[in-house]
Formats: sequence, C-alpha cells, structure tokens
Amino acid sequence: MLRIALAFFIVLANFLSLQAQANHGICGTHGGAWEDMLTERLLRNKLLMQDQPLEMRNTIYVPVTIHMVANGSGFGRVTHTQILDMMCRLNQDFDTLNMRFYIKTLNDNINNTGIYATQYSAGFVMGQLRDPAAMNIWVVDQAAGAAPSPNDPPGTTLGYYSPSRDWIVIRKDQANANSVTLAHEVGHFFSIKHTHNGWDSQPWTSSIGNPTPVNSPGGVPTERRDGSNCQTAGDFICDTPADYNGLGFNGCNYNIAQDPTGAFIDPDEQLFMSYFLSCVRNQYYFSNTQKSLMMVDYNHSSRNYLRPGIAPAQPMVESLPTLSFPINNEFAPGFNAVNLQWTAVPGAQFYLLEIDVNQTFSSSSLIRRIVTGGANNFTENTLQASRTYFWRVRPYNFYSTCVGFTPAATFRTNTMVVNTTDIRELDAWTIAPNPILAQESLQLSLQASSSFNGSFSLYNAAGQLVRLLGKHLIQPGNNNFRFELNDMQPGVYLLLLDHEQGREIRRVIIAQ
Repeated sequence: MLRIALAFFIVLANFLSLQAQANHGICGTHGGAWEDMLTERLLRNKLLMQDQPLEMRNTIYVPVTIHMVANGSGFGRVTHTQILDMMCRLNQDFDTLNMRFYIKTLNDNINNTGIYATQYSAGFVMGQLRDPAAMNIWVVDQAAGAAPSPNDPPGTTLGYYSPSRDWIVIRKDQANANSVTLAHEVGHFFSIKHTHNGWDSQPWTSSIGNPTPVNSPGGVPTERRDGSNCQTAGDFICDTPADYNGLGFNGCNYNIAQDPTGAFIDPDEQLFMSYFLSCVRNQYYFSNTQKSLMMVDYNHSSRNYLRPGIAPAQPMVESLPTLSFPINNEFAPGFNAVNLQWTAVPGAQFYLLEIDVNQTFSSSSLIRRIVTGGANNFTENTLQASRTYFWRVRPYNFYSTCVGFTPAATFRTNTMVVNTTDIRELDAWTIAPNPILAQESLQLSLQASSSFNGSFSLYNAAGQLVRLLGKHLIQPGNNNFRFELNDMQPGVYLLLLDHEQGREIRRVIIAQ
C-alpha cells in the first residue's frame, strides 16, 4: 500500500536551558496516494485563500478525541500525565493561530495489539473507533502507517498523519511537554507539507552535487533561493525559503546546497515543518502563509465536523491546590480507607491524583486516580499497612491542562482497619474554630437527613486513641455539639464519628 509515511527518527537530545527546547524527527515520504491527497488539498486551499482571504479573530476551539492504546493484555498505555503535557504543548504551539484544542473524549480503554504496534493491520478496527466529530489522535507504542519497507526501518517512525483516514498517530514517547511531533502532524492535518517537499526521502548531500537538479528526487520542482518558482516548487508556499532537507546537518546556518541557478540556499531552521534536528532552537513557528492555509483548511466544508460551535465551559486552570490531609508525615487513620484532601481550584473539572512509595513517583506500585466532578478529596483503599507514602495532585479541565503537580506530601499508614463506608444519613458537618486553642471548646455543626446514633472520638497523628467524646443521638436537620479539650497538647488530631454502618473523619489542629 503506497502512502506518505510521515515518519520520525528518534531525537536523542536533552536541552538544559531555562526554556526547554523541543524536537521532532523526520518524515520518510514514499509517494503515492497519501502524498497526492495532501498536495491536492494544499493547492485547493491556496486558491480559496486567494479568493477569500481569512483573518484570525476570535479564538476557535477544535475538539480532539485521544485514543490511549495499550496492547492486547492492557499493558503499555501512555499515562494521563503525558496526555495533559502533550495537549498543553500543542496549545502553546498553536497559540499564534488563535486555535485552541480541547479534549472532547479521552478514550483510555483500548487494548489492541494491532493498533498498539502495527496500525496498517488494524485499520478496520480503528475506523470503527474513530470519532467522526473530532480530530482523532492515536497514541501508540509504534507508529506504522504501512507495512515495513527497507526505507522505513523498524522503530524509527515517531508519528504520521493519514490523509485517507484523516487521523494522526504518534508514538507515546512523543507525548510530553517538549516534543513538537504532534504540532508537526497537526500541520499536515491542516494540509501543510514539509518545507523540503520533494527532498523528504533523499536529503541533499554532496554526492548529489551543486548546483542541484531542476527537479528534486521526489519529482517536485526544486525551489530556487530567490523564490521565483515558489508557487509551483518545493512546498508551494512563498514565505518559507527553499529547503532541501536539513537532516544530518549540524547547526543552524545551513549554507552548503546551491539551487539550480548556483545560489546558496538559506532555509529557515525554526519552522515546525522543517528538519533541522541538530539546531538548538529557542522557538518553533509556522509562517504567516502556513497559518493562513491551515485556517482555510479548518474553515472548508470538509472540516464541518470540527466546528460544533462550542465555547469553553470552564475558565482556565491557573493555580495549584494545597494538600491539606494527610501531610507532614502524619499518620492517616487506618490504611484500608485513607481519605486524601486538598483545596479546590477554580476551573478544575478533574484532579489527577498520584500516590507512591517513591518520592519520584516512578515505582511499579504507583497509583493514579482521576478524581471527577471537581471533588477535592479521594478515599484510597488499596494501600498497605505501616508504610510511608508520597502523594500529589494536578488540577485540569479539558480546555486547560498546563498546570502541573503540587509539591509532594507524605503520610504514614498504621495497622488500624476503618469502616470504608460513609454515613449516608450525614449531609454535612463542620468544625469551628479550626485550628483551635487548647483552652477553647471544640464546636461541631452537623446536618443530617435522618436520625442516627454516633460516637465521637479523638485520635492523635500516630493513630492512637486519646479521648472518647461519647455517644450522641443525631437528629434530622441541624445539630450542634460542644466538647472541652481540657488543655490537650498542641498538634494534629483526627475527630472520628462512628456509626454502625459507616465512619466519617475530620482533621482538627490544636494550636499553641
């Protein structure tokens, strides 16, 4: 099957500047129907742009369905952290287009080895799962748009866009905050070709010689430095200089190839759609014409499915929560039902919660939970007794994913088993004041839907019982209780309300 394999070599580069440097690999173009389809769309969009120039005004919102694929046994799936970082980077890369990509659907239950490793053998299944009302991005282990060939060594493809299927596939190691692989592929999605179109599969080398031939190895006319044939040569765009593929060139000042007239070309090494992988760039960008053509493609009738007319339902998430309990290596009540609590963040629809025995959050026992509905607490029931744990939280919504994790907090579990069921008759309860002075009275206000008998008790941070506060009848409606602390020692305590069918826990701080 002929194709344009928008393939990427792995770029082994770590940039240690204050601003992380991005990188993307290369595209191995094999010609055929995919390339012809992309060229046809680009030329169509050029004509439309001449007839009806577009101006970028208000922000437009593009729905994205992300398919997080694992193998047939459910292993190897990209993490939610990577997806949030990937979407943050994509929106940063397209900020100058006033184009914002939001997560319409996060499909994290696909276990299919064919999609995971060799998409060319799983096209039918992918077609069944494709969302017809969104840009589809498949995040997989190996990106393989067609059967392997000698020109496409195994393990070198980082991503591609399929014009025939109208979806993007990227490797999971490219889903991060630094890679521009996805931005590059989204450029193809909106009809843009490589700046070195025609030289994709065979970069210029000294063996080709100077001046270069009139036609590129791919049969496309070779673009001249002066741009005199820019409308019909290279990438067919005139504000992207002539480029014969910078793969293998070391540096940011390409000056070794001559165009057919003998003039040395001077490519723009910072364009998203170029191949200057060894050039440490402070930024990437699309040219003005590339941006205009992408907007024309977005507004074409074939892209109606990307324009549902939805404005963002949530504000941007711009702040971190504060972890409130358990923290500072204090003991959590029990181990089989630890309720982790943090402050709410404006705009957050979800919180990504991570718990691990390793402060780097990289052990095999790492626990990840998605807390939905904007709730700012979660009860974890899979922890072990007498262990130290680290935990952190990351807030986000489907429009805003750039805020990172909180600093990690620590806690310890003890051997006490607690009831894992909340008291269903209890609607709400508050403690005032909190923090409290030892000579003050602890005042509770409880709101109940029906009556029940409850027992109050205080435990210290080590999980030891320090005071029984008695059994009380909770009536329907509002209930108020007052308990004397009798000069208890300053510290963190846990107030437990026990019922025969459940237990509720609140944190009490006695100040000095």
